[in-house]
Amino acid sequence: MKISPIAFLKYTLFFLLGIAITYYLFKTQYHSNFPDDLANADKTWILITAITVMIPHYLRALRWKLLIQPLKKSKTSTLNVFNAIMIGYFANLALPRAGEIMRCAWLSKKEDLSTVSLIGTVITERIIDLFALGIIVLMGLGLYFEIILHFTQGIDFKTLILSKIYLFIGLILILLIGTYLIFKIFTSQNKLAIKIKGFINQLKEGLLSLKKMEQPFLFSFYTIAIWFFYVFSTYCGFKMLQETSHLTLSNALLTIIGGSFGMIAPIQGGIGAFHFMVSQCLILLNVSAGPALVYATILHAIQTLLVIIFGILALIIGIVYQPKHKVDVTKS
Repeated sequence: MKISPIAFLKYTLFFLLGIAITYYLFKTQYHSNFPDDLANADKTWILITAITVMIPHYLRALRWKLLIQPLKKSKTSTLNVFNAIMIGYFANLALPRAGEIMRCAWLSKKEDLSTVSLIGTVITERIIDLFALGIIVLMGLGLYFEIILHFTQGIDFKTLILSKIYLFIGLILILLIGTYLIFKIFTSQNKLAIKIKGFINQLKEGLLSLKKMEQPFLFSFYTIAIWFFYVFSTYCGFKMLQETSHLTLSNALLTIIGGSFGMIAPIQGGIGAFHFMVSQCLILLNVSAGPALVYATILHAIQTLLVIIFGILALIIGIVYQPKHKVDVTKS
């Protein structure tokens, strides 16, 4: 995968931003007992947390497989789908968001599928997950309205709303220009326009895979289970430290909201952003700043280490077990 100088600069700046946030957190929240707190974390609960962190990854593979199946006649390998997801996560540690394309490209070679169509299924996944996160955020607002209201008292909402209005106007203009360009492409018959139409049609095929899916209820079950285990793994993580062991499943709901927004940030592996958001959520729940940072550090380390281990294993398996068929270059 070639990286342009602008993209390289962007990734470098975001990485440095993550380092800066991490430095700020450790400078303000670090305490002398930090190494001891890390060493004394309950090893049994670390193992349980690691297992519950991996379960959603496997459920994601099962769910993605349901979206992929309408795109091909033969059965899709669950192992290939799972490995593709872990390779994507592994790639995201170096290049944020690049992993989504990489997992599609890798799976297209293993399963003789169109990379563009697979990208369409990933976009569908992201829309569903964004909707699920929105529901969880609303649940969090209902459960912790007073805490969140107190936290947001210092925000200048007038300026924030005004900036959102400008952003909305800009998005409308982009949408109008984009609609005009798409119309021109679909009414044109030159070679470039024909290629672009082919690309859009393949992307559309992936996006509409949700409509063609044979087991929508199972897809919904996997989605609910994925987000349940996100919350449950966070709750299990609370048991690793004495200072957070009293926190409840509903407290984990608030923490997963913060952690999700931390991981959404375009920073390699969510470094810094994840630590900040999770530790701030715990501080809102009356956990001291030091233990809050310890918890965020351990949980992030568990997630990152698992992605590295399973990402490398997936790459090894991909090298050892080559695809049995040739790839149709017209599909990728």
